[in-house]
Amino acid sequence: MELTKNRITTTNLKAAKYMEFTVDEDFNVPDAKGDIDRFIASKGQITLDETEVLDGRVRISGNVSYAILYQTDADGSTFENHEGEIPFEEVINADGLVPGDKVSVQSSLEDLYVTVINSRKYEVRGLVQVKLWACQQITAEGATGIANGSGIECMTEKVCFTNVVASSKDIVKIKEDVEIPASKPDIGQILWDQVTFAEMESRATDMGVHISGRMDIFVIYKPEDELAPVQYVNASREFQDTIGCDGINEDMVLDDIISVGRGTVSVRADDHGEDRILQVESSLNVDVKVYEDVETELLRDMFSYSADVEPVRSSFSYENLLMRNNAKTKVVKKEKIKSSQPPILQVVNITGNVDIDEVRPSDDAVIVEGAVKAAVMYVSSDDSRPLCQMEIAAPFTYRLETVPLRSQDSIRITPALSQISASLPGNDEVEIKSIVDMGMTIFTRKEIEFIDDMTISPVDMKKKAASPGIVGYVVKDGDSIWSIAKEYYSSLDSIRKMNDLENDNIQKGDKLIVVKCVSQS
Repeated sequence: MELTKNRITTTNLKAAKYMEFTVDEDFNVPDAKGDIDRFIASKGQITLDETEVLDGRVRISGNVSYAILYQTDADGSTFENHEGEIPFEEVINADGLVPGDKVSVQSSLEDLYVTVINSRKYEVRGLVQVKLWACQQITAEGATGIANGSGIECMTEKVCFTNVVASSKDIVKIKEDVEIPASKPDIGQILWDQVTFAEMESRATDMGVHISGRMDIFVIYKPEDELAPVQYVNASREFQDTIGCDGINEDMVLDDIISVGRGTVSVRADDHGEDRILQVESSLNVDVKVYEDVETELLRDMFSYSADVEPVRSSFSYENLLMRNNAKTKVVKKEKIKSSQPPILQVVNITGNVDIDEVRPSDDAVIVEGAVKAAVMYVSSDDSRPLCQMEIAAPFTYRLETVPLRSQDSIRITPALSQISASLPGNDEVEIKSIVDMGMTIFTRKEIEFIDDMTISPVDMKKKAASPGIVGYVVKDGDSIWSIAKEYYSSLDSIRKMNDLENDNIQKGDKLIVVKCVSQS
């Protein structure tokens, strides 16, 4: 006889690390560009080029790309931009990691500071946050029953665990043409562009992971006519795409991290040969994991009245997906313009991002504290400073309802800014309204013992002979017909038949007749 077995495959969180580091570098303005008279705005983005898992640590490398917009003369008639990159390489210590382990890395540029040193030189400093998750796949074979044998009683139990059906990384490329309004002059030179994403949604389907959302484009350009004023263009484009992912369906649970990759905005001529079309190319980096709950029956115990059967047990530590939830919260903030800034005539663009400062479990909830950081670009009433930008930080605290949590549960929050807008209650005040999406994934750690082998030896006849052939038994706390049959060399069927039991439920104080089974030669 032999054990029948079932293979269990799941993943465990092996390491979760968080770190911050700064990048800092000075840059000179190219000779072809004008002097810096007044700094207006900056933008930045992180690109991870390489992630290498070493013994007990992870090496990451990449760069922070940035761009600045500045005014070149006091009368406000000329604007310039300059862009560059700051490379970085960092090592994250993570005990227990070995080469070959799979890691997911989420990076964000939390703050970007630009300091003008002189009219031809400036300093760029960035604060980079990195979150790292390392998961290991675990496989074990647990017994589910006996094959090619008889005379052995088997007890099974149902075990539910979370199986990773698919895990992949992909890039969604988005290309759009934006024709500028007929009322605007032809494009001479792009001074500033900003491409952001909003209302992102993703879901598992039979065809793969479906991703949809909105791409918002903002461009400042100089017209071909040098006498014409600087122009502003805002446009939006909806998009959707499906990432191939074999073996998944819409009933499975999707957990993904989506970050904005590299992109460009360029100019091309329309059908009439006039430079009136903006070519927008961008990309989204998608890290996908798809889970399903799997239930299997494992052998819990075994015995025989005709032999000594000793199960061999092993332990199995695993993670179960306890909860996956997408929550939204509204964040609103009014803020006065600083006295050093001119009054607002018109808001031309607003961008923002979400910072999570603390994730705190609390009984049956998770408290998330953070802030929406917004940058509002506007046209002012001061001719010498026609274009300005102000930063607004809107803190928030949100309570995410959950099931009761334990200290060993793993909580992962993935925030995103779904919507953001700005209005003017007065010419000296700005109100921002935003919707923050918070994807929450909670895993709980469990451990089970399972049988993966057994030893069979002849029954101890002296011990069996000393056991009574028939006994009247009064059920005690904790008894089951399994434990009683095992103790008195009986069988489950024998106890059921002798006592006319319709099921295996027995209560304290019940009286049973137990008959010892005779071994067959």
